[in-house]
Amino acid sequence: MKKISKIIMSLIIAFSMFTPVINKVEALDSTYTYAYIDATELSVRSGPGTNYSRIKHDEGRDIYLDRPRAVEVIGTSGEWSKIRFNYWGFTYEGYVYTKYLGAKYTHTIDQNYANTLRQKGFPESYVEKLVKLHAQHPNWNFEVSKTNMTLDQAVDGEYSPINKNLISTSNKAQLSTDPGAYSNGVYTQFEPGWYAPNKQTLKYYLDPRNFLDDNSVFMFEQLSFSESQTTAVVQNILNGSFMSGTYPYNGGQKSYAETFVEAGRKYGVSPVHLAARVLQEQGNKGSATTEMDGGDGKKYYNYFNFGASGSTLEQIVSGALNYAKNRNWDSPYASIMGGASGIANGYITSGQDTIFYEKFNLVGSSTYWHQYMANIQAPYKESYTTYTSYWKAGLMDLQFTFKIPVYSDMGAGTVIPTQSNNANLKSLTASTGTLYPKFDSSVSDYTLEVSSNTIKVNITATKDHDKAKVEGGGEITLSSNPTNIVIKVTAEDGKSIRKYNISITKKDSIQENADDVANYAGLTVDETYISGFTIGSSVTDNINNIKNKYPTAEVKIFNSSNEEINSGKVATGNKISIKVNGIEKKYDIVVYGDTNGDGEIQIGDYSKVKAHLKGKVKMTGCYLEAADTTKDGQVQIGDYSKIKAFLKGKINNF
Repeated sequence: MKKISKIIMSLIIAFSMFTPVINKVEALDSTYTYAYIDATELSVRSGPGTNYSRIKHDEGRDIYLDRPRAVEVIGTSGEWSKIRFNYWGFTYEGYVYTKYLGAKYTHTIDQNYANTLRQKGFPESYVEKLVKLHAQHPNWNFEVSKTNMTLDQAVDGEYSPINKNLISTSNKAQLSTDPGAYSNGVYTQFEPGWYAPNKQTLKYYLDPRNFLDDNSVFMFEQLSFSESQTTAVVQNILNGSFMSGTYPYNGGQKSYAETFVEAGRKYGVSPVHLAARVLQEQGNKGSATTEMDGGDGKKYYNYFNFGASGSTLEQIVSGALNYAKNRNWDSPYASIMGGASGIANGYITSGQDTIFYEKFNLVGSSTYWHQYMANIQAPYKESYTTYTSYWKAGLMDLQFTFKIPVYSDMGAGTVIPTQSNNANLKSLTASTGTLYPKFDSSVSDYTLEVSSNTIKVNITATKDHDKAKVEGGGEITLSSNPTNIVIKVTAEDGKSIRKYNISITKKDSIQENADDVANYAGLTVDETYISGFTIGSSVTDNINNIKNKYPTAEVKIFNSSNEEINSGKVATGNKISIKVNGIEKKYDIVVYGDTNGDGEIQIGDYSKVKAHLKGKVKMTGCYLEAADTTKDGQVQIGDYSKIKAFLKGKINNF
C-alpha cells in the first residue's frame, strides 16, 4: 500500500547532497553535545555566516530545519554553531545561528555501555551512534535482531520484482535503469510519480546504521501497546490534520485520538504507530480513500488503505472501496478498529513488529513479501512523526525498546548514489542491414543481418546519459562470418557497466525459423508446446513483444476453438502461429499454473491439480503440462504446493 494522498498532491522530499559517512569506532569521544532546533524554516549554511551558501538537498532546494529536530553540536564559531544532523534519512554538517538552538546538553559517554552493546552482538559500526543515544536517553533499551542474511542478500531479495519497492524523487541518480524500470530514456512510473530505486539506493534504506538518531530511530521501536501512549500523546500527532477533532459516533461525537488508543489497547498495538500510519497513508487533509461513496447509499472509509493498489487513482480507490465494503467499514470508527486488527494480526504478531520490518520483511514467514507499503522512505517519515509526538508530550525518556536489525555481513557502510548509474544506450543504428530485435535499451544481444557482399558496416551507438562513456562501434570490417562486436557503456559513477553484443551476419548464411523468433522473445519452445508467458499478460502485449523482437514475423493467437483472438489474456489451451521466412509453425500455449485455461491462477487451478493427484479428474495435453509448475516432467504434490504459495503471495510467477 502506498500513501494515496501523494497521488493527489505533489510530494516534496528532501535528501542530502552530501555523502553520509560511517566510520569504524576505534576510540569513543568522552562527551557528546546535542540540541533541538528551536525555530521554523531554519536554513543551514556551509560556513559560519550569512555570506555562505545554504546547504541544498539532492533535488536542488534549500534545506530548512524545524522544531524539534535533534542535532549534534560539533563546534562553534562566534555566534554560529556547527551541527551534524539527520534530514530525511541522510547525514549533513553545516552552520546555524546558535540562538536558534534550544538548550544544549552535554553528556559524558559511558564507555562501559559501549562494551555492553558489543556483548549483545552489535557490530562496531553501530556502537558509537547507540552510545550517543544512550547518553541522551539512558532509559532506552537497544536489542539486536538477527536477520540471518547478509545485507547484499537482503538487497537482492527486495529487488525482485523490480516494482516491489518504490521511491518518489526527481533525482535520477537514485532510480533503477534495469529492465522493467527503464527503457529507451524513459523511467517507468509504477504509480504516478513513483519509480523503482536502484540497488545502491535500496541498500542505503535497508542499512539501519543510517537511521540511529533521535529523528529516525523510532522505525525500530517495538510496536506493542503501552499505557504511556495516552490520548494526549496521540492528540499531538493528529493536531493540524483532518483527524484533530471528532467524528459522529452512536448519536454523539468521538475523538480520533480516543479511538486510536482504544484500538491500540484492544489489539495490543501502539496507538502512536496506528495514528502515524494513517497520516502516512492519508496525509494531513485526507485523500480519495478517506471517505468513499459506496453506491449503495452509504459512505465507506479505508484509513489504512488496505486493498488500495493499482496503476491509476481509479483502480486504487476501487480496490480500497471493495475492501472496506466487504468488511462494512461504514464509519471512521469501524475503519480504524478494523485496520488496527489487520495490522496486529497481519504484522505485529508475526514478528514484523517494527515500522522497519513492516516495510522490509526480513524476519517473517514470507521473507521479502507481505510488506505493508512499497515506499522505501516511509519508515523514516513515520519514525519522525512518532519522535515529534513523543517530544512534544515530554515522553522522550520513557523506557522504549528498540529492535534493531543486524545482518551477518554488512560491509563498512552504505552511501546514497550522487552520480548516475545509467549505462544504457539511447539508440543503436547501422549504416546498412537490419537489426534484430528492434532496439530496446534493456536488450543486450542483437543480430545484424547484412547482404552477402557487404565488406564494412558503420555502427552508431548513442549514450543516454551525457556523462556516460561509450567504447566500441564505428566502422567495422567484416573479417569473419559472423563478426561479433561489443559496445561497452560505462556510467558516470564509473561502476555501472553495460555491454551490448552485436553479431553481424551476412544474410544468405542466416535462415531464422519460428523457434528462433520465439527464443528471441524470451519464450521457451518444447516440441509442440510454447511457454514463458507472464501470468495474466494480454494477447496484444505478447504479439507486440514477438514482433518487436523480430519485426518481419507474422504472429497470430487463437483460442481453444481455433478462432483468432486479439484481446483478453493469454491462457493455457490457446494456440500461437509464428510465420518466418514464409514458413509457419503453430504451438500449443502453456501458462504454468493455469490448469483450466482462463489465463489466471486461482483456487480452481489448485483444486484441479489436487483432484488429478487423487484420481478424481485426469488432465491431459497442455493442461497437464501447465500443472507441472516445478517443471520436472511430472505432476506431484510439489506442483499444487507451488500454486498454493502463489495464491498466498509468496511467489509471483513460475
